[in-house]
Amino acid sequence: MMNDEELLDGAARVLAGDHSASMAHIAAGIGTSRATLSRRYATREALLKAVAVRAIHVVDGCLAPADLPADADGAEFDAALERLVTGLLPAAHLYGFTSRDATVLADPEFRAGIQRQDQRALAFLALGQCLGRLRVDLPAYWIWYSLWGLLDAAAEGVRDGHLARRDIGRLVLTSFLGGTRPSPAA
Repeated sequence: MMNDEELLDGAARVLAGDHSASMAHIAAGIGTSRATLSRRYATREALLKAVAVRAIHVVDGCLAPADLPADADGAEFDAALERLVTGLLPAAHLYGFTSRDATVLADPEFRAGIQRQDQRALAFLALGQCLGRLRVDLPAYWIWYSLWGLLDAAAEGVRDGHLARRDIGRLVLTSFLGGTRPSPAA
């Protein structure tokens, strides 16, 4: 029997691929019966809310490397950035679904959680810009959105069978850093 985290992660993966998936389709996609899914989550809305709560919890944990002191140096920032990017990879399917679902986005608690996470990430990215480790000509929000876009693309590539799970950390980090690092001085 699958635990709640496994069930919610599986449901998020199914929903990330098909936002309108029914409870029966979600159950089949995660390898359980609709009856089992319905015993745990009586309605699709209850399941969506549970996935959103899980997403907030998981992404909160992933953001731990971003909580650097204001006096951190460039090397500390670089190490934290790599831990952040690779730490967020397993959460991409959760965020990918919850960040686009109208039911989830209408929930004030979820919106507040996303805003809190954004503020943590933006403070971290602003520190990287101050340290000269990230481009200052790009808004911090753009850098944050770009990272999630790459994470979402990686999750989709794995889900569709076009990318190997073991390769996506390198692919996301290389692509992300290639677009957000300042150009070397000429």
